[in-house]
Amino acid sequence: MRNDHTDKTIESPKNEPAPTPLISAADIPIADRPTVHIPEKRVYPLSEHARRIAETWSGTPTDHLTGLLGEDGVAKRLGIAEQLDVEVYTDGGDGGTDLRYRGTTIDVKTVGRHRSDPDLTVDAYSPLNADYYALASRIGETDIRLIGYAPRDFVANASTFRYEDRPYHCVEQEYLFPFL
Repeated sequence: MRNDHTDKTIESPKNEPAPTPLISAADIPIADRPTVHIPEKRVYPLSEHARRIAETWSGTPTDHLTGLLGEDGVAKRLGIAEQLDVEVYTDGGDGGTDLRYRGTTIDVKTVGRHRSDPDLTVDAYSPLNADYYALASRIGETDIRLIGYAPRDFVANASTFRYEDRPYHCVEQEYLFPFL
C-alpha cells in the first residue's frame, strides 16, 4: 500500500503481491452501492443513545448518532439489526467491536456527509480487536451508504498517517471488499 496520500503508484491493487479483493469497493459505482434507510421511529431511540454517550465521552451527539446510524445500517444489511449494542460505557468505548456476525466481530466506521467518497480510517493508537472493519457513509438524515469492509490484517498492514498527533490506519477503497 502507499505510504503517502500524494504518492501515486502505477501498480493496481490487483497486481500487487499482497492479497486484495478480486472486486474492490472502488470498482463499484457510488450509485450502485447498497443504501440502507433507517426508519425515523428507530432514529429517535438512537438519538437518545447518542446524547447519553456524549454526556460520558468526547464528541457531539450528532457525531455519535452518525456512528450509530452506520452501525445500524450494517446490522440491518446483515440481518442482525436486533443485535445493535445500545449500552453506554463509562469510558465511551465499546471494546473495539460493534457487531457480531457468524462468529466474527465487526467494528463499523461511519463518515459524515462532508465526505462523499471516503477511505476507511481506523485509529492506530489502540489495538485492532475486530475481525472486520466496515465503512459506512451517512448520506442523508436517515440514509446510510455501505462502502465496503476489510479484514483486520488489511487494516493492520495499511499505511499509517497522523492527524492532530494521533496515528490512524488508512485503507483505500481499492482494498475494501464491497457490500453486495
